Amino acid sequence: MKSNVYVGIKPLLGSITAGCELSEDRYDYVLHPVTNSRYRDRVKVAFQQHRQLHLKGVRGELQVPDLQLQDLSVPPQTAKTGAPGCIGLLASWVDMESADADVQELSFQVLANEQRYAAFVGIKQLILAPPKNLACINRYALMVARLLSLHSNNDGGQNPVLSISLPFFEDSDPLSTWELWCTVRRICGYHLNLTISLALPRDKVPSCVLQRWLAEPVTCLLVSSSIFATNQHNYPVLNKFNQQIIFEFQKINGCSQAKLSELCVILHGVEKYGFQVKGGELAYLEYIIYLLKRGDKAMLAESNMHNLSEPRLMPPLDPFSTDISNTVYHTFEQDRTKYQMYGKAITKALQKLIADSSVSAKDNGPLVVLIAGAGRGPLVDETYMAVAGLKITQCRIIALEKSPRAALYLQKRKHEYWKDSVEIVKDDACSWRSDTKVDLCISELLGSFGCNELSPECLLNVEKYSCKETTLFVPQSYSSYIAPISAPLLHQTLGNLNDSNAMDKPWIIHNIPHCITSTKINETWFFQHPLAYTKLSKSAVTDFKIKNKCEIHGLIGFFNATLYDDVSLSILPDGSTVKRAESLTEDQGITTGLYVKGEHTPDMTSWSPIVFPLKQPFFISDDSELEVFMTRNHDQVSGKFWYEWSVSSYVYLVMSENKMRSAQSANICGGNTGQQQNQQHNSRFTSSPAVDVQKAFEQFQSPSILSPNNATPNAMNGEYDMFENSSSESGFMDGHQSGWKSVHDIHGLGVKNAPVFDLHQSTQVSAEVQNSVPEEFHVRVRTGVTEMQNVAGQSAWTNLR
Repeated sequence: MKSNVYVGIKPLLGSITAGCELSEDRYDYVLHPVTNSRYRDRVKVAFQQHRQLHLKGVRGELQVPDLQLQDLSVPPQTAKTGAPGCIGLLASWVDMESADADVQELSFQVLANEQRYAAFVGIKQLILAPPKNLACINRYALMVARLLSLHSNNDGGQNPVLSISLPFFEDSDPLSTWELWCTVRRICGYHLNLTISLALPRDKVPSCVLQRWLAEPVTCLLVSSSIFATNQHNYPVLNKFNQQIIFEFQKINGCSQAKLSELCVILHGVEKYGFQVKGGELAYLEYIIYLLKRGDKAMLAESNMHNLSEPRLMPPLDPFSTDISNTVYHTFEQDRTKYQMYGKAITKALQKLIADSSVSAKDNGPLVVLIAGAGRGPLVDETYMAVAGLKITQCRIIALEKSPRAALYLQKRKHEYWKDSVEIVKDDACSWRSDTKVDLCISELLGSFGCNELSPECLLNVEKYSCKETTLFVPQSYSSYIAPISAPLLHQTLGNLNDSNAMDKPWIIHNIPHCITSTKINETWFFQHPLAYTKLSKSAVTDFKIKNKCEIHGLIGFFNATLYDDVSLSILPDGSTVKRAESLTEDQGITTGLYVKGEHTPDMTSWSPIVFPLKQPFFISDDSELEVFMTRNHDQVSGKFWYEWSVSSYVYLVMSENKMRSAQSANICGGNTGQQQNQQHNSRFTSSPAVDVQKAFEQFQSPSILSPNNATPNAMNGEYDMFENSSSESGFMDGHQSGWKSVHDIHGLGVKNAPVFDLHQSTQVSAEVQNSVPEEFHVRVRTGVTEMQNVAGQSAWTNLR
């Protein structure tokens, strides 16, 4: 098992190199400023001289002095085998948000000098101080973008990854720091070299905040010694929720990043508190190492080794054009859980056929079982064993397979094991014609979205020409489900593919971190065999509640299949709330109950989720509604098959009758983000709970984090899903302390005042306003919409005729 989680430490300058008790074999990285105070002083002198010349009327370009050996905290040296690597801290004394053009230029040149030197000496990661002024976040982001735009080849070295240090969250608005990051990232165009370093929090973490950060490119967890408590033996320990945070990121294992693909847990400030705990400074480092080792053991015990595999993005299999390789067949066949479930379903179906007197009658001939798409024979094996186990003497098994290479495996298997019990037919299920009528049709044509590998199309021909009214099918039915997700790595990866249609295609994602942003996963449609008069083309409009602000990068798809009777397969996430489509009734084979709990079939590995990407990230504000329109298209004339999809966002407004009529007559349209197209006002009366007018209109305007008045104390509706048993811990500093404290510590900013971003703004509506609200109407207003994707099948499967 390969773990890409490492340990680092930020010492006092010179303490480790001077040979303190923290020996080098105990940590993987050391965090040091790239330059020292001497360089800052030289830059200050050069800037003052430039200003003086400017006052005298002498015009010239500002030129920051180049680095000298005495300016460096990380001197050039020959790398030693086994020595820890270096993560660099960029200068925090510059002013990246200044409105002064000279100060901006000075800041850029200083950071660029440090970045070029870091690239030359092989430093892979540089940590950048957070913005200091919320109102100037755009200037900060543009400076970061300028640094990222430097040539990728600096004096023979690759550009280091730039990582912005941020606190985990702020109490006043738990997702405010994530929204800050989202703003910077968007301005920087989702650059592959831009990541985050998160400071572990002092207080309990809302679960929505943790889930959001787990999908982001976090390269460092900054752990201040000040957030440690002490146990009964006076050893330093972390609270339960921080232990859980480290473990959750350990399971991601760096797979959320496009470049480094590793995570480093960095201790800092141990010199301040080491004398107060047993074991001294070394105790903090040993504790972090202990947590990571314990996490490795826990993942092994939970059989989560697949979490440590490389993230992969794959196109779905196209059964009409994809020639499945022998390696892929072998991989599929390793999933014993799937075939065991198929075996149970086949046995139940055969028992049903035997119990039917019309089938068991001697004059009806042998039982006929068809395996449509037999591959290398695993389903034939399950069928053969089920027939033998039920002691069925009159049974004809037909293995139908179009691949001539896979058919060779079937012939070998027949010769060695099945003997004359199996008949091998080399033909395509879509075109096979036979006078034989089958009693049981078995297939494994399901894709990650259920119908995306064209199971309905492939079996349609069999149903038309080779089935009886009493023919049974395994699987009997399958449903498709979708939900909106935040998946930055997916968006980055697709944007860098050499494929102009990458965003118009569905993709299979394996081990790519993502966050489902809706409260539920919704069913779109289902297929049941026999298809009878079921249309192969489908369309669905489904709504999602978005409780917390987010950025949506696509729609994730799952499936659930009933193989036969009570035997089913599912790739729905465990514990998820699943909403069934209201139009699917019990007589169509769907169990009653609008909401059910999702459950992934244990230990089944054959399918990973499918994603329908969005061309542009779609920002959603708190307490919004997302509407998804999706189609499944089967064109019999052109022989094409494809999906189309788009999303729209809505908010609910409370309006007086007069205002509502005025808005309708003016045909008002709301806007969301820059990439979303303004559409015609789409409103309808609803029975949603009343909200006060002021908050409703603030939400309709979709405030940006750039506005200091966007505080929403009720964004979480008071519902904090905390980690279990965290409230009983003690030994922490009393009183509220901003999450920015730890970030400031690591950069030596020494800020003792309120947090940089003061989001403690009241949004209470006065009593006069509340009392003056007239008769209310609840109006659903569209605030943004994406373009329809893959229109008319720009990316489609073909040859369906």
